[in-house]
Amino acid sequence: MTKTKYIVSGGIAFSEKKDLKILKKYAAKGWIAKRYKAMGYELEKGEPEIIDYSIDVRRLAPEDEEEYFAMFEFAGWQHVCSSYDTHLFKAPVGTTPIYSDTTSKSEKLLRLRKSIMPAMWLTVCLTVMSYFAMVVTGGTIELVSKMLFNFFIILMILCVLMFIALTYRSMRIR
Repeated sequence: MTKTKYIVSGGIAFSEKKDLKILKKYAAKGWIAKRYKAMGYELEKGEPEIIDYSIDVRRLAPEDEEEYFAMFEFAGWQHVCSSYDTHLFKAPVGTTPIYSDTTSKSEKLLRLRKSIMPAMWLTVCLTVMSYFAMVVTGGTIELVSKMLFNFFIILMILCVLMFIALTYRSMRIR
């Protein structure tokens, strides 16, 4: 029997609540989230748990990590895993949510939106640069520029969609 399972994430910007509900359902069946992996979560088979999951987005300095995780543990939330600035927590059902008011929810979305801004602007710049390289050059460089343009424009569209989704979610909270 397989002891690990991988489930795809819809992305925090687009389907955070749905992802957390799916993780909760899997936990009730004994599939417990252990880590982020690629574009999803790796689950390990264990004892069923009736738990909620929550995600926090916060840039931490190494010296702040211990205090940060202790604060969540004090509130009943156990750290599961982290990937860059995104931290997954779990707690028994009924634990006070990490984000229980509109101000904290809005601040979380703002931090998430700020975290994708550099990637969005980088992809915009690379898309424009590859476009001009494609138009100005010829031969092999033009061909490589076309491939890069197609690659960067896809990344740029994804970043812009994430930004729009987070802005929309932020507006709905207010």
